[in-house]
Amino acid sequence: MDMLRKKHARSQQKDGEPSEGELRSKDEHRSQGVHTPVPVRPARPPENASADADNSLRRLLFANLTSPRIWRHKSVDLGYLDNAPRADKQLPNAPPSLFVSSDHVSQWQSATVRAAKAVVTVRVCQAAPFDTTRAITTEATGFVVDKERGIILTNRHVACAGPFVGEAVLRNREETSVHAIYRDPIHDFGFLKYSPKDVKYCDVQELRLAPENIQVGTDIRIIGNDSGEELSIMSGQVSRVDRNAPEYGPMTYNDFNTFYLQAAAGSSGGSSGSPVIDIHGNAIGLQAAGRVRSGIVVFLPLDRVKRALKLIQEGKPVTRGDMQVQFLYKPFDYARNIGLSQETEARFRAHNSRETGVLVVETVLPEGPGDLAGMIAGDVLVTVNNRIVTDFVELDDVLDSSIGQEVELVMERDGEDIELVACVEDIHAITPHQYLEMGGAVLHDLSYQLARYYCVPVQGVYVERLWGMFPLDDAGEGVIIESVDDKPTPSLADFIETVRNIPDRARYSVVYYSLNDINEVHVHIVENERHWTDMNLYTRNDNTGIWDRETIDLPDSTCKLEPQTTLFSTSDSLVTQRIIPSLVQVHFYIPWLIKGFPVNRRTGTGLVVDSKRGLVVVSRSIVPFELGDLSLTVAESVTIPANVVYLHPTLNFTIVQYDPLLLGDTPVVSAQISTKRVAECDPLILHAYNSGRGLASVSTTATAVEPMSIPKHSPPRFRSINADWFKLDTRVAQKYNTGFLTEADKPIVRGMWVSYVDDEDEEETSNEYFYGLDACSLHCVLEPLLESGKAPCIHILGVELTTISLIEARHLGLDQTWVSRIRDKSQRQRQMLMISRVNCQSKSSGVLKPLDVLLCINGDIVTQFSEIDPLVHGSDTLTLTVLQGKKVRDVTVQTDEDSGMDTQRLVHWAGAIVHEPHMAVSQQCRSLPSKTYVSYNTYGSPAYTAGLAPTSFITHVGDVETPDVDAFVMAVRKLNKADGEHVYVRLVGMDMIPEVVSVKLNSHYWPTALLVRDKSEPNGWMRISYR
Repeated sequence: MDMLRKKHARSQQKDGEPSEGELRSKDEHRSQGVHTPVPVRPARPPENASADADNSLRRLLFANLTSPRIWRHKSVDLGYLDNAPRADKQLPNAPPSLFVSSDHVSQWQSATVRAAKAVVTVRVCQAAPFDTTRAITTEATGFVVDKERGIILTNRHVACAGPFVGEAVLRNREETSVHAIYRDPIHDFGFLKYSPKDVKYCDVQELRLAPENIQVGTDIRIIGNDSGEELSIMSGQVSRVDRNAPEYGPMTYNDFNTFYLQAAAGSSGGSSGSPVIDIHGNAIGLQAAGRVRSGIVVFLPLDRVKRALKLIQEGKPVTRGDMQVQFLYKPFDYARNIGLSQETEARFRAHNSRETGVLVVETVLPEGPGDLAGMIAGDVLVTVNNRIVTDFVELDDVLDSSIGQEVELVMERDGEDIELVACVEDIHAITPHQYLEMGGAVLHDLSYQLARYYCVPVQGVYVERLWGMFPLDDAGEGVIIESVDDKPTPSLADFIETVRNIPDRARYSVVYYSLNDINEVHVHIVENERHWTDMNLYTRNDNTGIWDRETIDLPDSTCKLEPQTTLFSTSDSLVTQRIIPSLVQVHFYIPWLIKGFPVNRRTGTGLVVDSKRGLVVVSRSIVPFELGDLSLTVAESVTIPANVVYLHPTLNFTIVQYDPLLLGDTPVVSAQISTKRVAECDPLILHAYNSGRGLASVSTTATAVEPMSIPKHSPPRFRSINADWFKLDTRVAQKYNTGFLTEADKPIVRGMWVSYVDDEDEEETSNEYFYGLDACSLHCVLEPLLESGKAPCIHILGVELTTISLIEARHLGLDQTWVSRIRDKSQRQRQMLMISRVNCQSKSSGVLKPLDVLLCINGDIVTQFSEIDPLVHGSDTLTLTVLQGKKVRDVTVQTDEDSGMDTQRLVHWAGAIVHEPHMAVSQQCRSLPSKTYVSYNTYGSPAYTAGLAPTSFITHVGDVETPDVDAFVMAVRKLNKADGEHVYVRLVGMDMIPEVVSVKLNSHYWPTALLVRDKSEPNGWMRISYR
């Protein structure tokens, strides 16, 4: 995505960081790749290249000989090897011998064995999206730093900024639950806690944190869960100790205001949180990120980590101060170019003769303490409280101990000293600790993380998950809500106070903008939704590790609808003018994705077929099932609710109904449906509402009329079968996902222009098929519906048919007599119908088989799809003549009755949605292992973590058989298990391969609920919660 505001672009070529490849967080082989890779800055040339070249072979041999595994480092950055980087980071010199003694190798082996006993695999589940991280399930690494208290150190992006659920797996494969007790608001580290008494067998060790032991040239080992391996030990050498924090790109976590260490050591996904140890077995760094292609890794120094651990061990809060200013460490040559005076540089060098750079202001957040003090980008930090500061650790020391106080700063700007006074604020206070789940969306206060990257004030409500009632993704990522119903919402508390008093189903305005383009403000009218989900506020509790849930008490009010009269627009075209009063816009919102449907919101064109009863025909690609909120917009000015009346089982149309009284005296007209089938070259007019919500009329011509062929998909979802479709001669028609076709000179409807949503491609874009459905296909449902006012119960054959040629039928065994009969009947389209699939729940499944060729129905030869419906509808039993195994046979089959109703109940359990298999599943399965079908699972949920995947059939919960949904509900309700315990579930996939998975229960974030179709409820469904 093109960034209209990407302030970091100006600094991507600064500060001497390596450029060969890209940096990624090690868990960015995490399920969704949270960090966006950005080019790494180019390295500065070595200051003494010739001296470094003399030592390169020796260093390379030293690294290889001391490694317990065969790892060759083809490039080691020794640019700063002859320059001791900092006076406080010195170690005794390395042995002068070219060859490494056996004692040295033994010492490394002993150190790694001891250290490995402290390393754990962390299984991470973030239960909800939060602060740029989606709900995820992944594995990473951590290591014990206090075995008596059960404290584990890992990365911040592993401990999760949001709700964390996880466990630590020890080296002997013992598993213990862990919870997050601290995650730093800026730096990439956090602490997890487990109960030491729960560890019964493993001899857990702890690693001592020794940040003082790091220097350029230090040999290291990285011990962790690399690429999913149980234990991996990688070797390398430290090449830099003063690189700035890596940048991972927009809309993700980025560390700042700290040095990072750099080394050459290959690692990949899962190694986040690994300890970086020295030869003495001390932890000297925390693995954070690495470059995939060149094997360069960066890790966090442990100075501030050690301080935080000490405070936690003492039971004190970890204070963190800040001025809402980002600094970068810049070399003196860069600083001179932006105005650093010789006198100030001499002062720095006199303070520390080994110093090579200074801290320069990179970003000052508007309205923050630094901005109020007068700091601007490019200022060079000289002193803080009369103390020369050139090191991030020194700066943190001052700020962390000065929260709520003022600090005196001396900044140099264009060679002049500027004296400033800034207030130090608590970073925790501007770091979100709550999130709101509402109408399928997740919202929280804008974090300091994102505000710093985009240089905006730390205020506003950030929409973490654009879903449900907040479809605000037209602005892109990073949506900030400024106001709701014309009331400003600078914080989440203000937002809650405003929306909680808005009635259910009421419509109101939301004003918002994107962090990617703060110059453009958007507005969207949303419909309040509190009938599908609760409004839950979650607050972080570091004492328990659980985000406490508060279900906000809402007034029991629903928006009342009053009759409204409106007028339709006019047109210069007589045909268009007469069809306009029969056309409406149809909007459908789906609260949960079920039955394989890939999107949660659809809008299309509907046709009024009975204005007195309020009956409207619409494509089933717009209204695929009953579960959802359905509304109609009439004359582009009035929106009213509607309900699903009938869903055709095999053809792409749905019939919905509205209350005509709500339209007052609006002159709605029932459309006239043609009884003449569309033929090639028929002139037509396509009428459809476009994306701008205006009505478009396009003159066109029907081209090919041919058998419909839509491939099956996984997971299975509705697709139209056993019908012909026609195409249009204009590509403009593909701009409209639905519409209706009339004759060119009369407002008589000849067909529907419909679409079918295809699977998403690699870029997560859903493609669509577009085709015309003959209006004659509607009569089998419309005629009885218009006559009685009730949805009909039609009969279907329970098979999917495809077409074959006469020559193919010959090769399948059809004799000449039958060929002649079919040839004489089909003068234009000489084709035959063959069964490609049999619905495994159909009454015909025991009689008909795939590859049977259909010849006659009740003695009538059939070669066209249009000939089948009149013969099948209304018949309980049929006599079919089929070519089966090269023999022509007469078979008696029973048809299936279909009332046009869909799934009547579904279950939410452990983050999965379970219901009876729908027709698309039965069409693609030869048999059903059970009638308990997993339709969907939620990212980060126990079901997702365990592998309770869509297209699975649950046959047992524990030892209890679950042949249907009732049995499944009973089984899960009777589970005598608490949250955190496991239950095994037996599954069978559509490939009929059985599997057993273990689901770790967590009803706090994923409660069990049953939804039952109940027309007496306002939304047509009754929700029963089992807490």
